[in-house]
Amino acid sequence: MNIFIKSLLIIALPLFSVLVHGAELELSTEQLKTAGLTTITVASREYASRVKLTGILTSDQRKSNRIASVVEGIVTELKVVAHDRVREGQVLAKLRSNTLGQAQADYLEALFLFQLTQTEKTRIAGLRREGIVSESRLLKVNSDYKTARANLKQRRRLLSLTGLSDQQIQALEDKPDLLAEFELTSPIDGIVSVSTIESGQLLPAGEAAFHVDDLSSLWLEVQIPVASLPLVKVGAEALIQVQSTPDRPFHGKLQSLGTEVNRQSQTLEGRIVVANSEGLLYPGMYAEVSISGVVNQSLTVPASAVFRVGDQAYVFQALGGGRFEPTQVDIGSGADGLIPIQSGLETGATVVTQGVAELKSHWQYQGGE
Repeated sequence: MNIFIKSLLIIALPLFSVLVHGAELELSTEQLKTAGLTTITVASREYASRVKLTGILTSDQRKSNRIASVVEGIVTELKVVAHDRVREGQVLAKLRSNTLGQAQADYLEALFLFQLTQTEKTRIAGLRREGIVSESRLLKVNSDYKTARANLKQRRRLLSLTGLSDQQIQALEDKPDLLAEFELTSPIDGIVSVSTIESGQLLPAGEAAFHVDDLSSLWLEVQIPVASLPLVKVGAEALIQVQSTPDRPFHGKLQSLGTEVNRQSQTLEGRIVVANSEGLLYPGMYAEVSISGVVNQSLTVPASAVFRVGDQAYVFQALGGGRFEPTQVDIGSGADGLIPIQSGLETGATVVTQGVAELKSHWQYQGGE
């Protein structure tokens, strides 16, 4: 029995080979009615290929803020922790610093001396106009005033370097009991992604205490194969999908391309900016992305018209009178339900778009007889 089956297969293979290489298929009127075929006329049109990639979402570095103290200090009160949402200007932590306290005290002393010399300068200038004091006395007072003014500017500049704002510096005179105390505040609306401190801790100068991220947009880092580089350009539209919302696509743009190809993977890094106004995306997520490629002029057919035999693509050309010819074609990368035809068809050819599976079944059946 096995030998008989093998013999039939050996006989059938040449017939199927002839069929694959262009044998026509003819359907009866009744078969045409039940097949439910539809056709289109092949035409040239503008076609944008799509490059499909995977990538990882990360924070938008332009909207990420590292918050550190310029001077060392003891954390006296921790206001927020990781995952908290914060507003611009919101206090994140309160600290106390001897270094800052000394700088504030020096500033207040310089401010007092400046005000004193300013008052004395005004008084001596009036007495000089009345001829009561000498010119040398006036010159001495003016010199003291200029020295005090320069010292005050220097002390104020040093306070600015500690991170105090102009408003905070101006308020020192009214709140001397708050010397040495300062606050870390958020520069943006966002989410605290990292909090590294706790109450009672000594925070060294320059060490990050918080990271606050604005996640209204994210970056999607992708690796683009070298072979696909001619198809993509900066500014290309991108369609992004993630597992958490499989039925909800997100939109972005290819913002930039790297400057050096990875030698091992032969890919170039690309960065896509993704809008995230609803907060459904998070850094660290894997994502699938389809990037619109360069627009070309090409013959195209609906994806439903193409079928395969082995590794080769085919379409059924409608020849009229119920006759159809399986035609071998070379195709490009499809997008939006269309397949570009690189060779095998000419403009004006009529191809089957619906009922292809039915035709293929008849084709294989007739070829096997």
